Amino acid sequence: MPESNNAVFRDRLTVLARSLRMAPQVAENQVLDRMALSFRKLLNFFAEDEVLTQRVFLLPPEGTETQAMLIRLVAENITFSQQDKLFRDDIPAALLAQCFTGMLVQLAHQPAEPAQRHQDSLACAKLFCEGIWVRE
Repeated sequence: MPESNNAVFRDRLTVLARSLRMAPQVAENQVLDRMALSFRKLLNFFAEDEVLTQRVFLLPPEGTETQAMLIRLVAENITFSQQDKLFRDDIPAALLAQCFTGMLVQLAHQPAEPAQRHQDSLACAKLFCEGIWVRE
């Protein structure tokens, strides 16, 4: 039974990750909101079943495989956005996907209430899209 739960978890995660691909016509002023929505939907998914998330996403050996799967899916989405000139292409999509997934992993280790997940999603989107550097 746990193996089938693991497979269902991965299947649902795959469908969710693919649904988060940004459309080419997304307005520039909507990119940050869409990125925050991506973080929020994934964090909400992980919060649905904390025990299953621990087993299949966070802890080895299952977690390592699932994280690698998510990195590949996110990289596909980022590559699509790079080809559409929505995202910069001087940083490889695979590296960006690793960073994106790394933020999710850290937040998923510390379950939060919906309001906190919302705030965390906004902060991650700002960090991911705008960076940490304060420019004047």
